[in-house]
Amino acid sequence: MTREAVSVEFEWRPIGEVQLEGQRLRFPTVADVPGAYRFKLTERVYIGETDRLRRRFQHYRTPGPSQSTNLRLNALIRERLAAGESVQVHTLTAAQVDTGSGPRQLDLTTKAARLLVENAALVFEEAAGTPIENL
Repeated sequence: MTREAVSVEFEWRPIGEVQLEGQRLRFPTVADVPGAYRFKLTERVYIGETDRLRRRFQHYRTPGPSQSTNLRLNALIRERLAAGESVQVHTLTAAQVDTGSGPRQLDLTTKAARLLVENAALVFEEAAGTPIENL
């Protein structure tokens, strides 16, 4: 039997807050690159991954009628902002993985790498006792 281990290291970068402009959400400006994102609501977090951050935020801003997650997050963010709370946005566009032979940069253009980072971030938040909107 072989024992294996994987370690993931990443750093969230704050990029601003979601604003409510009239009836529409306005997200902070972000590059259209692959990565992960975290919405910090007052009492919980939502973490996701995407191959294009700017496009993903646009989908939350203007969700289509069949996009249940986008609709749910749009409504939740609007509700929190209307209640006077803030919704902070953090992104990560780089991460490292170590499988025992030293750390190396993860290629976040691959879905598997983004999912690894997203799930590591979810496990970290859950272990810290942070309520998670995803689950």
